[in-house]
Amino acid sequence: MVLWKALLIGLFWGTAVSIGNHYYLQWTLKKNKQRPPEEATQAVINCFLTRYFINLVAIFLVFYFGRDIWMLLGTGLGLIVMKNINMVREYRESKKHPWKKKNKTFR
Repeated sequence: MVLWKALLIGLFWGTAVSIGNHYYLQWTLKKNKQRPPEEATQAVINCFLTRYFINLVAIFLVFYFGRDIWMLLGTGLGLIVMKNINMVREYRESKKHPWKKKNKTFR
């Protein structure tokens, strides 16, 4: 029973960090939409580096304080939740609007 409890705690923690990272990326993209491409690209790169650092801190906290391999596994699974949700969302969106064939007219 303790195994499932530790796994679920890690899953909830990883999912919370993943959701926070997702909204941080969305905020960064929205904030830098009107900026010049060089500045926007640099801001997005900084965002990704910050997100990876946050993920490492989240895993380190579980490793240091939790000392439970199942909690660590749950955290790792939780950290990839938003990636999988976004992949499914984009797949469904692509099925709603399939690529249209361009009409080629020769004159």
